This record gives sequence, structure tokens and C-alpha cells, in this order.
Amino acid sequence: MMKKILPFLFALCLCLQPVHKGWAAPGRPDLSWTLRAVTEDELVRLGMSNRGPDLNACLDILSRLNTEEPFYILRDMRREKKLKVPVDFNAYRNWTPLPRRLPEKLNSPKMIMLVKHLGFIGWYENGALVGDSQACIGGAGQSTVPGLYRVDDKDAKHTSSSYRNDYGEQAWMPYSLHIYEAVWIHAGNVLGLHCSHGCITLPWGNAEKLYTWADKGTPVLVTDDLKDVCGGVGESGPLNHLGAPRKSSGR
Repeated sequence: MMKKILPFLFALCLCLQPVHKGWAAPGRPDLSWTLRAVTEDELVRLGMSNRGPDLNACLDILSRLNTEEPFYILRDMRREKKLKVPVDFNAYRNWTPLPRRLPEKLNSPKMIMLVKHLGFIGWYENGALVGDSQACIGGAGQSTVPGLYRVDDKDAKHTSSSYRNDYGEQAWMPYSLHIYEAVWIHAGNVLGLHCSHGCITLPWGNAEKLYTWADKGTPVLVTDDLKDVCGGVGESGPLNHLGAPRKSSGR
């Protein structure tokens, strides 16, 4: 008897999880999610049922939604940590929290935009999104400062002069784009929204793509919130306010 009841109770528990609404407007994908533990077996079964993405695609979706790299997602799953889990994984196949197009006043041949509260960075050509990534930023006391900058240096094999790694060596910051003072966009471990000393850190593969795509002089907009993009950059457009690149005070 208990064998028949247990699956029912498990399904009931899932149904009772609080559901966080996404952008599920009529005719749009249901981007709702629940905060719960999820297992590898559940994701494997989802892929085998032909009703959803395979395991690797599911991990990538969870990675983007939870601002963690897939190997950290796997670790958290095995520890039964609660994660943001989509109600419908299929709805997240091509998901991005960033706008597909920028407002006209932000149009530029190339533009990089980081939205801090989303933990996402996107790169745009003539206002159209061509690539994006989850990203971690600085926490309290080391906050990544909102502003309008330019890529003033590129260094694929950059090392930090300010911080050292666990072995006492200068911290490696591959695929680095310098934007202000000691702050770079670069590759590294992404483990939550606030996991850097102020830099903008992307997963390795995405950092390499952005590094290859960006040019010296590419504008970089760092904003706290998407609503600031429309209301906080001035009627004449942000590119007129960039000015000269800020000099580094120690990279």
C-alpha cells in the first residue's frame, strides 16, 4: 500500500512548492520556477521521455538561472541544495533575462551591457543581442561600480597585481577586458552573483567568446537595473558621456 502512496505524496509535494512567476504572458513561454532540490535522475528521465532537454542542456539552463557553473550545480544537486528549477525546462531553451534589442539611444556598432541585479552580461551589435552570459560581480565593499566605460585594454593571459590564488601566485585572469581602475571582465569560476573582488567574471567559454568579439574602444554599460537603461543614461544617449577611459590604479 505504501508503495502506491509514496509516488502520490512526492508529486503532491512538488505541486505544493511555491511557484515564482516569470514572464508567462499569453502566447509566451511559461518561465515560472520553483525553489527546490532536484536530482540527476530526474533530469535524465526528463531527457529520456522526449519531453525535455537532455541532462547537459538542463544543467546549462540551471546554471544560467542560478548564476553558477554546471559543475557547481551538480555539486549542489548532490548536496540536495534548493535551486531555482523551471516548471517547464523547454521554455528556457533559448532564455535570456536581457532585452533582445536595446533602446535606440543605446545603438552602437558594438556595446557590452552588464545588468547587476540579474547577474547577466550581454553583447550587442547595432542594438541587437548577439551573445550573453551569466556573470558574477563584486560584493559589499568591493562593488562593481555602475557607469559608462570603454574597453581600453585586452589581455588574453592577464594576471592580477592585486590578488593571489590559493598557491600564493598572482591570480590568473584569462581573456581579460579592462574597463576601469583594477576592474576587468575576465574568465573565472562563477559561484553565485557576488563572487568576485569587483571584476566581472564569466564562465571560461563565454569569456573567450566575448574577448574574441570585443574591440578596444567597445562601450561597456554597467547598470544596477534594466529600468535604469531607459531612464538613467540621458536623452542625448550614453555614448556622448563616455569621455576618456579611466586609468588603472593597479591591475
